[in-house]
Amino acid sequence: MTKLSPQQQRQADARAKKLEEMEAQIESGSLTVRQMTPEERAKYPKPEPRPEGEKKRRGRRS
Repeated sequence: MTKLSPQQQRQADARAKKLEEMEAQIESGSLTVRQMTPEERAKYPKPEPRPEGEKKRRGRRS
């Protein structure tokens, strides 16, 4: 396993905690996960995959 920076570790921990909370809500019935309807799928299509080698640009300070 690769070592994460402290910020990345905090983000990973927060994500894991959020997923656990969601799973608990699903178990208790207070949260429902459902499939999208065809109308919703047409309204919110999946984004196009990025071409191979193209990376997301990040702003940098000068």
